[in-house]
Amino acid sequence: MKKGYGVFGKAYEVMLRNDLHDKHSIDHYLLRNMILLDNESNNFLYQKPKSVSDDVRFHELYSFSQQFKGSNDLESIRNVMTYLKKIVKQFDALFEDMYFGGTEKEIIERGTDWCADISRVGVALLQCLCIPSRIVIIVNKDVAYNGHQVVEAYVNGKYMICDFLYGVIGKVSTIYSVHDLLNKPEQVKNIYQSSVIDDSQLDYISGLYKLAAISEYDVTKNYNYNISRPNEYYLKMMRLKHNGQWQMKEDD
Repeated sequence: MKKGYGVFGKAYEVMLRNDLHDKHSIDHYLLRNMILLDNESNNFLYQKPKSVSDDVRFHELYSFSQQFKGSNDLESIRNVMTYLKKIVKQFDALFEDMYFGGTEKEIIERGTDWCADISRVGVALLQCLCIPSRIVIIVNKDVAYNGHQVVEAYVNGKYMICDFLYGVIGKVSTIYSVHDLLNKPEQVKNIYQSSVIDDSQLDYISGLYKLAAISEYDVTKNYNYNISRPNEYYLKMMRLKHNGQWQMKEDD
């Protein structure tokens, strides 16, 4: 199985190695350990997950998370989604002034609209509710600088996509995993149209579901939670008019 920064090819490897989180943090750990979702890894990645460890009760968000517990796991997921969507909607800061990473509690306290940070908070809250969940990185392989992070939660015997940035879950008439959505833009649009009404934005999102890699995050274990600021690579990238092309020699 393909694992690590380079699973999406050379250019995206450069971009991911320059991720703005602290190099020693949990966030880079998740990138270094992600496994490409393909025919070789599919059965391994979509086997029934282990139950969340009882040690989760010692997580600093455990007591806080119990307010989101519903009558079933799907209702609990929707409650977490509603809460995190509000955090994203209310966040208002210039990119240059933002902080990244830290513990999930720290991220909640400062707010965020960064997909990697809000996804990690989502995983922590879901696991505190004893719902197995994990990080998924998706990219549009045909367009430069087009990456995103979402979550998969195990509910009703199947993994379901949860996009905590856009505030959608992969349930319409049935439950959808990231695997179900790869290279199926109309299914993606059907899920996201409940939250995104702009056609160009829907096209952008559906394009992200070209390649995916999955990274397990057990919130009961110890990691580095250093906080970082925007690095030079990302400051340049956010100012680029790249028109879908790599502009900083990533593909050389």
